[in-house]
Amino acid sequence: MAEAPADTTADTPSPQLAEALLRAPLQVTAPDGRPWAYKTAGQIFISLFILYHVVVLLQHTTPSTGLAATFNRTLAEALKAGHYMRAASNVQSWSMFAPNPHRSNMFLQVFVETKDGNTFDLQHDMYGRREYPYIFYDRMGKINRRLIEQDRYQRHYAAWVCRDWALTHGGEMPVRVKFVKMWTKVPHPSKVIPTMGFDPMQLKLTKEHMPSVECSTTVHAQLPDEIRARHGLPPLKPGEFRDAPQQTWWDRAEMRAKTIERRRALNPDEVTPPAEVTPPAEVTPPAEVTPPVEAAGAEGGD
Repeated sequence: MAEAPADTTADTPSPQLAEALLRAPLQVTAPDGRPWAYKTAGQIFISLFILYHVVVLLQHTTPSTGLAATFNRTLAEALKAGHYMRAASNVQSWSMFAPNPHRSNMFLQVFVETKDGNTFDLQHDMYGRREYPYIFYDRMGKINRRLIEQDRYQRHYAAWVCRDWALTHGGEMPVRVKFVKMWTKVPHPSKVIPTMGFDPMQLKLTKEHMPSVECSTTVHAQLPDEIRARHGLPPLKPGEFRDAPQQTWWDRAEMRAKTIERRRALNPDEVTPPAEVTPPAEVTPPAEVTPPVEAAGAEGGD
């Protein structure tokens, strides 16, 4: 009795389903009309997880030495903080200044150049804007230093500057964002100990111009029409927004299938595997794999 052919449609994803999952509009309200995304059980679970995460994060980032060392260690063992932080890739360390502290104070000036040729200093750097000693830490200083240490962030930072400028200036974005690196050398301790410190504004300031970033050609440096409409700004011209290329697994599968089809159309002989590529003589293992000498030895031993 002949068997029915296997149904292969179950293994093939439906294009309609894939498009619905990847590109369907966001559903803001729940089908049953509830204001929250999760029901009561889900809200309790998420709340407990957030509480656990916050407590573990505070315990893990607190120094493990000092008066609270015993309590810190006991809490870490009870919450399994080390296992959770390693599994979540949130491991943090307090050894950021060891063994070599910074020997220079670095700053990055951020400028924007408008269409009329004017240049404005956005004052994103901390040079001359921080009083010493200071109590409250401005995280903009860390971001500013990181832009110097890892220049791959500069283009993305400049894109945000272009969008933020357009948002606060009637939708008109600047022409480009300019970066100027500044640094001062920290004096040696032997020079500052006799004077009980030093004035950072009296140190020699060195400047270096870095590559600028164009707002019109940089990806996501333009304010999108959705945000423009929300703030009552005029829309962009057609093709003015530079979107980042996005490829999902479905897009990659389609591109791979189209590539195979093009290869089949150009070289139909190379698509079907010929029999001479894997001849039976080559597939069959040679005689030395099971040598007759071993068989004869086995017979002689009986």
